[in-house]
Amino acid sequence: MPVPCSPRSLLRWAQSLCCSVSVGAAASSGPWLRVGGEASGCVAAWAVPLGLTLLLLLHEAAGRPPPRRDLPLTLAAAAAVSCAAATVVWPLGQLRDTRGLPERHVALRVVATVASALAAAGYAAEVARDRAKPGETAPYLATPSGLLKVGETLVALVLLGLAAEQGAAAGREGWRWCLAIYCVSFALGVLLIGGFLGGWGWCGCGGDPVGLRRALGLHAALGFAAYAAATVLWALWAFRGDMGGQEQRPGGCGAACPWDRWVLVAAATALNLVAFGADLVQTGRLVLLRG
Repeated sequence: MPVPCSPRSLLRWAQSLCCSVSVGAAASSGPWLRVGGEASGCVAAWAVPLGLTLLLLLHEAAGRPPPRRDLPLTLAAAAAVSCAAATVVWPLGQLRDTRGLPERHVALRVVATVASALAAAGYAAEVARDRAKPGETAPYLATPSGLLKVGETLVALVLLGLAAEQGAAAGREGWRWCLAIYCVSFALGVLLIGGFLGGWGWCGCGGDPVGLRRALGLHAALGFAAYAAATVLWALWAFRGDMGGQEQRPGGCGAACPWDRWVLVAAATALNLVAFGADLVQTGRLVLLRG
């Protein structure tokens, strides 16, 4: 059977191409700078979406539509966040200080970054095109609120990895609380996404839509409060001198500079705070209008 050439499939082929270029360019760019596990994490952030997208293409080539409308959307939203995170983290560690590197290796790292950005844009375009429109009946994960849940969960995973790399588990007291918030947020997000993809039949929640909407509103409200606290706690313990932090980037700090990662974690925490705020507004409308 010929490979389908619909606009949806063509976009997925473009996504796959960009992810494969990122993986190949990164793998061919010489020895990576030793910045914890960041480089390996970036390659995984490209390789996993690549594999899942190829599986969807094989499924389409066999003439079988996806079993659920929200499954490809969930994968696309997760891949968009994953590739966007890699687009920021990869050059931070691998392009910050390239002295002594051959020009070919530097060029390959730039190619990996550009291809990663294009992959993120491609997955975001799929989400924007296929998400449920206002007034349309669709599975929850195909709605803006459901897609926000997917994004929040992936950002929590990125935060969990970055904070753990900075020694938050055995470090400053405020950071340990932040690490706990990221961990619980990620676990609850995976539970919610898995539950919606599985139809909630295994726990009986699908029979009480009003209660489920209220539970989603409670999750969004608790997440907003938790990330508001984490945004303050991380910044205080990272950038206040009387709490062991550093207000400015140390002079001569290279590609592995911890201060850069502190700023990245602070920014990503604030981003998830905004996402939970938007989620709270969306879920609140569902509870008020349909509760």
